[in-house]
Amino acid sequence: ILRRGMTYPIPKRLVRRFAEGVRRLLVLEELDPFLEEEIRLLGIPVTGKEVFPACGELDPAVVREAAIRAGLLPESERLPSVEVPSPPLPGRPPILCPGCPHRAVFHVLRKLKVVVAGDIGCYTLAYLPPQAALHTCSCMGASIGVAHGIAQAGSPQRRVAVIGDSTFLHTGLPGLMNLAYNQARVPVIILDNCTTAMTGHQDHPGTGRTLQGKETVRIDLAAVARSLGIEHVECVDSYDLGAVEQAVRAALSADGPAVVIARRECALLPAVRRTWQPLAVDSERCNGCGLCLQLGCPALVRTGSVVEATGRPRVRIDPLLCTGCEVCSQVCARGAIPRRPAH
Repeated sequence: ILRRGMTYPIPKRLVRRFAEGVRRLLVLEELDPFLEEEIRLLGIPVTGKEVFPACGELDPAVVREAAIRAGLLPESERLPSVEVPSPPLPGRPPILCPGCPHRAVFHVLRKLKVVVAGDIGCYTLAYLPPQAALHTCSCMGASIGVAHGIAQAGSPQRRVAVIGDSTFLHTGLPGLMNLAYNQARVPVIILDNCTTAMTGHQDHPGTGRTLQGKETVRIDLAAVARSLGIEHVECVDSYDLGAVEQAVRAALSADGPAVVIARRECALLPAVRRTWQPLAVDSERCNGCGLCLQLGCPALVRTGSVVEATGRPRVRIDPLLCTGCEVCSQVCARGAIPRRPAH
């Protein structure tokens, strides 16, 4: 057996030596036949997806059954199937983390009923209910070009492009340059959570630190936008619902391209975790309207306590999940979620 921790670039000499020492070479890999095709390109006879399935997880039972069907193992190796009863599990759809700074931005975009061209990042989850505020997502850096295309097609619908800070620095700059060059009336919202959150909080050119943790030049997103000739550039706190809405409305009204930078550190960064302070719902004020639940925050849950006048269940906040971002406090029209004492 030859096990590989890194699949690319393929170690040609190692694979050739291994293949010379076996009668038949098989590749066991999940999903696409990446290694199988690379080995075949080396001119080495190899078998893979002819035996093992291309879909699903390759657990021991799946591998054993495939090997038996292919004649690699005798029938005597087949184990009796055992049905293990399991209780029905509650639905757990993918959702933005508690305290995610992107949540408030998408709440505003849904309220304003705009077409949102999305990109690759944590914020892609806003496509799903209850946010349901993202309408397109094709590839990394495509959001700005897609929004520009919608504008060029003459669609009367208001549209914005949404892109994360690391994605913008990686592949978003050409699209923004194109907007400025064509003076397209397309607002771009850069969701700046000061890290590359989706893949493990790696630093990027906008953080001022290299991947080795060394201090370096920090790329100023607002300055970059202005350097391209975009005059309407505004920075807001992602947790400030009123400021976010005002900034987005102003960007939608701009005569040319506009950039809104919604900035707040990812709630899961170690330094931010130390500031968490969970909120609590005032059950006497809560009437179970459910407005806060539209935020899709996992820390907000319905209770078994029902409001007598409306028959609707009250809401409570799970203190183990709540970060104290206070976005729900701003949404609650009845003031049933008091803000932190400092406010």
